[in-house]
Amino acid sequence: MRRSMPKVTTLEKQWQHLMLLCECESKFRRDGGHARLLKLVSSEINQLAALMGFSARRIATRDFRAQREGDHIIRIIAD
Repeated sequence: MRRSMPKVTTLEKQWQHLMLLCECESKFRRDGGHARLLKLVSSEINQLAALMGFSARRIATRDFRAQREGDHIIRIIAD
């Protein structure tokens, strides 16, 4: 008997990508010497977070939050 894997939603894919970008941004800030990459990653975070519906304040502070139900993200907390 095969168990079906729960479908990963667009919101979950966006969330995972946003979290990965934030990790990269933190690493580049910590390590220094990656000004162009940092600028590129920061810009991508700003665009993706805005697309997802986060407020300008949450984007500026990088305070991204989501509501989960089990293993799934069901909504973001925009503000």
